[in-house]
Amino acid sequence: MRIFFLGTPDFSVPSLRSLAASKQHKICGVITNPDQPSGRQLKLKPPPVKTAALELGIPVYQPEKFNTAETLEIMRSSGAELLAVVAYGKIIGDAMLAAFKDKIINVHPSLLPKYRGVAPYQWALVNGETVTGVSIIYLVKQLDAGDIILQKRIDIKETDNAEMLHDSLSLIGAELLCEAAGLIEAGKAERRPQLESDATYFKKIEKSMGKIDWNLSAKKISDLVRGLYSWPCAFTAIGSDTVKIHEAAVAREYFGHGMPPGSVIIADEKKGLVIACGGNEALKIKTLQLASRNMQSCDSFLRGYKINGSITLN
Repeated sequence: MRIFFLGTPDFSVPSLRSLAASKQHKICGVITNPDQPSGRQLKLKPPPVKTAALELGIPVYQPEKFNTAETLEIMRSSGAELLAVVAYGKIIGDAMLAAFKDKIINVHPSLLPKYRGVAPYQWALVNGETVTGVSIIYLVKQLDAGDIILQKRIDIKETDNAEMLHDSLSLIGAELLCEAAGLIEAGKAERRPQLESDATYFKKIEKSMGKIDWNLSAKKISDLVRGLYSWPCAFTAIGSDTVKIHEAAVAREYFGHGMPPGSVIIADEKKGLVIACGGNEALKIKTLQLASRNMQSCDSFLRGYKINGSITLN
């Protein structure tokens, strides 16, 4: 089957590579976002999908505006029988939907209809979910609402963070995408409508979400840390210093401490940094980062940064 691929970030790359490696399918072109300025010198940086596509010898197109007659003609003239959309980042307009009716499929990293919208695996972690997965759906006008072709469910481990889930789900998505394309080509693809009453929507992750409210439970704060790793990161303040928290764990051995939320229960190079949370619970900080510094383990941090045990975090 001839497939036109639409994708942009790292998440899309395993799907592109899997389709390219398949003997059953041929990628006849790739559409991705334009190169973006990056770094202090604002040099143009290609999106990961472009880099991978060029390595694979696949034609790449980077339209500034996607929903145009020119873009549609590029895909039609390629002989594409299917469009595969994996985190492209732009809305597929009515003309595209009509031209490739029932021939556009999308990889979405959640168990739809739950967690429609952006950053679904990050939100799943922030919300303390214990399972997630990937859905392959037919693309329709309504956001993430198309009929389901395939789904795969995975457990979320207590040690998983957003970066780990990103990598796991991108590989699962690649596997399912190839399988779904094969089913469509064979005329055996399932169409399972989503139950609208079960749908949940989540907005874009914002930096301001990272500010830790120490009145929350230790589990809630730990989930926030995991969900916002490695961007935008959970953060707090020690005096005038902003500190990003990259890794933390519920410290049940310190529950019942009787101290106000945000108080430093212990700050010791050997015993670690433990902070009071709501409900007399406690959180142990494992890795953190001062502004304009590198990430550090807690013991390394405490060797160079002395914390008064009575201080309350902001």
